Parts: sequence; structure tokens; C-alpha cells
Amino acid sequence: MTKQTRAKSARKKLNAPAFKNIAAMYRDTKNNRVIFTTKNMLKNQFKRDAPKITASFDRLAKTDLEACSELFGEAMGLVIRHLPQVDDDSYKPTVARLLATAVNTYLASIEVARHGYRRQYGMLGRSFIEIIATVVAIATETDNLERFHAGKLSSSKCIGWATKIIPILGKYYGILSEYNVHVGPIHAMFEPVKCYKEDEEARKVIVSSMKADVWLMYLTAELVFHDEVIGPRYWKSEGPGIRYDPSEVEQEWMLKFLAFDEQGNL
Repeated sequence: MTKQTRAKSARKKLNAPAFKNIAAMYRDTKNNRVIFTTKNMLKNQFKRDAPKITASFDRLAKTDLEACSELFGEAMGLVIRHLPQVDDDSYKPTVARLLATAVNTYLASIEVARHGYRRQYGMLGRSFIEIIATVVAIATETDNLERFHAGKLSSSKCIGWATKIIPILGKYYGILSEYNVHVGPIHAMFEPVKCYKEDEEARKVIVSSMKADVWLMYLTAELVFHDEVIGPRYWKSEGPGIRYDPSEVEQEWMLKFLAFDEQGNL
């Protein structure tokens, strides 16, 4: 047996990578094993592991993704017509661009989740809610558009204003903020990036949140562009303003889509 053959046999026994590809090595005496990190770990994550993880998410969330996509398309139909006005700081072009940012944040959060980053999904989810709240605050408080363009519109105040209009938004934001504002014990929990399982609690939370976010996106788009909507689902004209008034059929659909419990929680 040659020296090269003996080295190859030893690597196989240890399940070791090629020597030139080893970045670091650690001997785990407790479990009687050797742990290696390799120089191509980053590449492997992107090229080898990520496709398997995204496939597991897409397979388990197929029906939910299709349902979200339908509502997403309706929301974008209201937003997209105002996006070409890139230099217009008036009300509709401004909130349309903010909603476009919310859209990108929503899509980014799903991509993060699809690739197995459960906790990081929540961080983007919190940013999404802040943008939605800012849009609602501008839509419902007379001076907020001017404050926004002056850089004086506080996102924390926007949450308060928006919660008066969409009560569930404040509760939802509070849950996301509890885990995603400051580094705490939850961030010290080891969370491997791995394929999803059907009964996994994190997957269920992500899917529920994903549906809630796209619903909030549509609800907000209909609010700010209500005068352009034929057959509005949620907001009805009342004198000089509007009020939240979904039909019984819409409420039934909403409860089913969002999977509210008996207390109205997601």
C-alpha cells in the first residue's frame, strides 16, 4: 500500500475531507470523533445545502405560498400604477414607494425562511410591520406626510397611530419586537440551518406570519388607494372618510386564511 493510498484510507475511516481542504480540526473526546471544518463550507451552504432546504420549505408550504401569491398580486395591482412617479413627494406616490419597500422586505423575509434561517425571518418581519405602520400613519394623520419627508416621523409613534386603525398590528409587532429588538437568551440558542419538517413549530409560525403579512399588505394598499378600488373588500366610504367594514363572507374568508383562534389571535 502506497503512502497516498494509506492517507486516503485513513481519511475514509475518519470520514475526513481531503487534507488540502481542511480549514480546522477538533477532536471531540466525549463522543470519540473528529470534527472538521472545510475551506469550501460557504460554497457548500449555497450550492449543496440551500437547494435541499428550499425544496423542503416549498413542498410543505406549497398551498400557502399559492394563497399568498394571489393576494400579493391584488396588492401589487394597487401599488404598481403609482411607482413611475419617482420624484413626486405627494401622498400616493410616496406611500406607493413605501409599500414597494414593504413588498421587497416581505419577499426577502420569505427567501430567508426558505433557505432555513428561521430566527432571521422574524427580524425582517419586524421591519415589514414598521413600514406598513408608517404607511397607515401617513394615510390617517394629516401632518404625517410632511413629517415623513422632513425626517421627523417616528416609527414607534407610527405603530401607535396604525394600531388605532388596525388593532392586531400592535399586538403582532409586540410579539416580533420581544424577540428581535435586543440580543437576549433566545439568540444564544443553537439553531442549525436544516431542512424543514411538517410538524416543526418554527415552520408553522413562519407560514402563519407569511400569510398575515401579505394580508396586512393588501389591507393597507386598499386603505391608501381606496378611491381607486372597484368593489373594496375591507374599507367602505363614509362621508368624507372611510371605515373598516368587511362583509360577512369576507370575514369568514379572512378567519380561514389567517387561521385566527377563538380569541382573534394568529
